[in-house]
Amino acid sequence: MTIGNRIKTLRKNANLTQERLAEILSISPQAVSRWETDAAMPDISLLPPIANLFEVTTDYILGMDNYQKNARKAMYEAAYKDYWKSYDKEENYKIATEAVKEYPNSMAYLEWLASSEYYVGLTKDGKESTDYIESSVKHYKSVIDNCDDKDTYDSALNGIVLALNMLGESEKAKEYAMLHKNEEKRDELLLYCSGGEEREALVQKICERYLNGLLCYFAFSNNIIEKSDAIERILQILLPDGNYQYYHNIVQFSLLEKAKLLCDMERYSDAIDALEKARFHSDEMEKYDRNTWFAFTSPLFNKVSGVKEHHNLTSDSVDTFITYINNNSSFDLVRDTPSVSKLLIK
Repeated sequence: MTIGNRIKTLRKNANLTQERLAEILSISPQAVSRWETDAAMPDISLLPPIANLFEVTTDYILGMDNYQKNARKAMYEAAYKDYWKSYDKEENYKIATEAVKEYPNSMAYLEWLASSEYYVGLTKDGKESTDYIESSVKHYKSVIDNCDDKDTYDSALNGIVLALNMLGESEKAKEYAMLHKNEEKRDELLLYCSGGEEREALVQKICERYLNGLLCYFAFSNNIIEKSDAIERILQILLPDGNYQYYHNIVQFSLLEKAKLLCDMERYSDAIDALEKARFHSDEMEKYDRNTWFAFTSPLFNKVSGVKEHHNLTSDSVDTFITYINNNSSFDLVRDTPSVSKLLIK
């Protein structure tokens, strides 16, 4: 809307004619007409009288109110985007408070405020610290109860677990942690509010999950010999008792790849050593496949166990091993040797 359109609308809402407005302002009716058709602009000295007459601000007449509002919104958005990076906790809290006052229905801003309260609370002592963190919990609860944005909702869950745990309310913190739909994130949140054996079991579960991911990604490496050696060494360190469970499968295939490459390099003795190890792991994998449950026994993972979602009464791990060797021409010069021949007997 232009300045002329605003003046015209205000004049009509006040039931004034152009002539009457001109009379009040001591100008000609033609001047008012030129304003309202955007042929001319009011003199700056007339803006305060016009604003006072219609009980609006000069910013409204000039259209600056929307500009300022948009500028504040942009400022809030910029601060919100990087609030977690803020080193000035007090200033971050101040801006978040202003943002929530101006946009009370924004759950994203309310989560921002709750987070800033929590971190300010960590810098305080005694009752002042408790007051900030309790206010943080109240605002996090409001976000969780009213938010329909997944990212904001998840952030609020993370925050309320930390805040409640800081207040010594670990059981309530666990209740909120359990609301997280992502199992990995849920376990990590439970870690903050657990202790003793429960905490140790969670630590082992999380570490084993990361170990699984690490070794699975290693499987994509083109550095076959180094990859195979690394996988073996990692498992020897973390699972020194040799109870690899489903990791036998990863070791088996990495060793088969290694043996193939060694044959291509004419390092036949090393290749046969790798094949012997691979066959051992394929045999162990068959044992694993036939069980309906799994359980690690290494000290670092002895609390990781469970019922397998899928199990095979008859495993094809050894068949896969034999097929791989028989179908790869790289093994032509070692396949019929006594050492390899016995590995091909099921």
